[in-house]
Amino acid sequence: MTAVHGQDLFLGKTDEAVDADVIIIGAGWAGMAAADQLHRNDVSVIVLEAANQTGGSTHAFEFGSDAVGKFIFEQGSNWLQGTGHERFDKFAPSITKNPVVELAKRADPPFATVLIPGSTDGNMTNYYKVYDEFGVDTDVSGDLRRHANEVIDCINQTAPKANNKETLRQGLKACGWNPSTNAEWAMDWALADDDSGVTAHGSALAGFLPDPSYDWWGPDDWFVVEQHPRGFARLIDVMVQDSVPPADARVVLNTKVSNIEWSAHGVTISTTDGRTFKAKHAISTMSLGVIQKHHEELFEPNLPKKQQKSLATNHILMANLTHVLIQFPSVWWDNSIPAWISANEGGKSNRGLFTAWHNMNMDGFIPGSNTLLTFLGEPEASIYGAMTEAELLPILVERLRAQNPSLTIPEATAAWTKNWGNDPLHYGAYAYSEPGVSWKTTWKKPLKDNKKTIVQFAGEATCDNLDGYTHGALQSGKEAAAIYLHEYKNGPNPEKDDEFNLCNWYYYA
Repeated sequence: MTAVHGQDLFLGKTDEAVDADVIIIGAGWAGMAAADQLHRNDVSVIVLEAANQTGGSTHAFEFGSDAVGKFIFEQGSNWLQGTGHERFDKFAPSITKNPVVELAKRADPPFATVLIPGSTDGNMTNYYKVYDEFGVDTDVSGDLRRHANEVIDCINQTAPKANNKETLRQGLKACGWNPSTNAEWAMDWALADDDSGVTAHGSALAGFLPDPSYDWWGPDDWFVVEQHPRGFARLIDVMVQDSVPPADARVVLNTKVSNIEWSAHGVTISTTDGRTFKAKHAISTMSLGVIQKHHEELFEPNLPKKQQKSLATNHILMANLTHVLIQFPSVWWDNSIPAWISANEGGKSNRGLFTAWHNMNMDGFIPGSNTLLTFLGEPEASIYGAMTEAELLPILVERLRAQNPSLTIPEATAAWTKNWGNDPLHYGAYAYSEPGVSWKTTWKKPLKDNKKTIVQFAGEATCDNLDGYTHGALQSGKEAAAIYLHEYKNGPNPEKDDEFNLCNWYYYA
């Protein structure tokens, strides 16, 4: 054991002038996947994490009141997305199964999920009812939801041909989607905004669909209802249980990076509490939002001019899709259905105001929790995300009573929301493309000195084919590790191995 900065770290064989071969910034899916891959190839690592746990935006917490009970819910990532079939053709890689889904199969005890057929956002019939502003089921025949699904199918066909300036709203209109009633506008939010938290006017059509995750691995999702204290992040623990297991001293928590000094001699990483760590190489998994906001003070020397310009002007930003939970002393809704849409008066202007509701109390989900889950995008996410529980709770109850005027709704016992846009470790939930997007990935190019790669970037936003997903973050970390192994350890070329090249796989169909 070697003492470094007050920590006992197993470093293996490495230069005495450095603390590890590779320093990884961030202990989310990307960082821990990179650490796992490097450890398995005898590379010494240190992982620096600003929070007090691993997982990044995959973070479970306890929610509820003493009167009703407290249960485990997710603040961020909540689904295993893309499963159901194996695809073998020239437009699909040889990796035929979602890597996060495969981790879930390894979990012992079994990992708790609920099947959402046809994906959460890609199948509008997963909303079992569509209520108008008077609380009346306005789509008994299912025609509205079927039409919405036809529009999704149309977008899948037309989006690949769109130019980078065309908006999702334009694509929806071209596919025959022209909402007018309050219920149609509520469905519009579920169809266009609930995936990213971004309005259809603010989202690039070409960046919306088709989606390689579903095309490669199947159309279904699994909603995570794991009641272990780690929740979804338990799968990260499964991934690293034989390499960098929980409580491993190489993962240094509560350590926020303030500066990355890089050159051909390696990296020196400083933290806000005055410590420094040295390595030959660094993999930064910091959120795109953090890099966009703080790159000038983070990197020394600063990022090359082309990368700075790309960060500022390529129209790839961080969306703020926000979870909202509310718990009641008793169940007043139809407990036999998992999800529904409730319209608001005002149609277009209020379409995203607590519109899509998910029944967490249903058998198979988290029965006994008496809890409803909804989501907010912008601008509502920032408005309500800044509120305290005492401020938010009566607003939620008032909204539900307005949407269900014929029902008697009791006072709620607990409420909660998470505003990712204001979180200084993230500044958003995940990356999205706005109209005018540039598909050139200049911002994430590795930092080199004398043709030697010194700093790499990983994280969901760097994985072009799988951005926005937990499996995209995981994949980016694996690929960054593979690139290091190829350049520094004469490892195989990752571009010739599908397992380490999914983020840039040539995707057309």
